[in-house]
Amino acid sequence: MTTKKARKKQSADAAKPPPAKAPPNRPFAALAKKAAAKKADDDAPGKPSAGKPSAPTRTAPPRGATTASKSDDLVSFEAYMRGAPRIAGTSRRIPKTVSSIDEIPKSEVVDLDEPARSRLRALVDGALRFEVMDDGDVVEGRRLDVDPRELRRLRQQRYPIDGTLDLHGMSGEVARTNVDRFLTRRRSEGDRAVLVVHGKGKHSPGGSAVLRGEIGAWLSQGASAREVLAFASVPEQDGPSGAVMVLLAKR
Repeated sequence: MTTKKARKKQSADAAKPPPAKAPPNRPFAALAKKAAAKKADDDAPGKPSAGKPSAPTRTAPPRGATTASKSDDLVSFEAYMRGAPRIAGTSRRIPKTVSSIDEIPKSEVVDLDEPARSRLRALVDGALRFEVMDDGDVVEGRRLDVDPRELRRLRQQRYPIDGTLDLHGMSGEVARTNVDRFLTRRRSEGDRAVLVVHGKGKHSPGGSAVLRGEIGAWLSQGASAREVLAFASVPEQDGPSGAVMVLLAKR
């Protein structure tokens, strides 16, 4: 009997469905659902994303213009600027009066640095001391810091002549100006030795060589002294020399 009852109980227990398991404890499931719903709502077409500016609405180009004639940057700029008031009067950034401003005449411009440059030139000229010899036929000179043997090299014309200045027919003032300009230009071009033809004075009033008597002072004083290292008369067989060879300072 006991065995029969036991078998019936086992059959009844087997026929019963298994007990349902308890659902897992998920306290944040509701928050996850809300976040998913919010994301789906933000991603919906036509609605801008949170925290991001909405893209400007593209408008049709004006009549006569094509979309290819305007870049995306220009279209975006026009869209962002829509509604901004235009500055009245003119669209130019440069004032209209800018072309009517009168320039100050160069004659009225004051060079504030000229006094300092004048003092500097005076110091330089004073430091360039020359030893000059003039016996009436031959004139020669050198800076005190130049090797005396350079005078012999000039007399013997060992240097190739890079340029020649002829002073025939010039007055004293004109001749000195031309000498200063000639030596300055030749030195700036990198020349080493030049020839200055002062003449023998055969066609001068009284037959005196006025320029020959001044050439030594011009080359050892003033503006030309800054360009010159040494100078010496070029010897001639038929009397006094009519030219001097000048050794220029290096740049």
